[in-house]
Amino acid sequence: MKLLVTDESGRLARWLRLMGYDAATSAATPLAVLYQRAVNESRVIVTRNSRVQSGRLVRVLHLERQDLAGQLKQVMRELGLTLDADRTFSRCDVCNVELQAIEKAQVKERVPPYVFQTQEAFHICPSCQRVYWAATHSQRASTFLKTVAEASGHA
Repeated sequence: MKLLVTDESGRLARWLRLMGYDAATSAATPLAVLYQRAVNESRVIVTRNSRVQSGRLVRVLHLERQDLAGQLKQVMRELGLTLDADRTFSRCDVCNVELQAIEKAQVKERVPPYVFQTQEAFHICPSCQRVYWAATHSQRASTFLKTVAEASGHA
């Protein structure tokens, strides 16, 4: 499922990407441009903006909550999204591009020495060139996402 998250919910888009979902964002644009992008890219619009309405070509999910956990639960429940360990952390949380594995030797100068010594697997965003690895922040994010998924019934 491909999503188009309006700008006021950008934090949600980042977490959907961490879950491995294609969650593009849309800056403040005229509604016609938003709808056209959703149609062209086969995306579901996720928004808090009540002016954005579903139509025969566009599905819209209106977020009911302000808090991130509540928004994630709603999106998972209403769109049937699940937390899949094989997909989690597979996209750049900034660019929304699928990450690619990279050899450890290629990141030596790009990561802190401790990270280089203690980690074996690295990934890179082909768009922005950010390097990713599993660390305590990914463990905390995984715990948060599991808690949300269990609460939504989509673990």
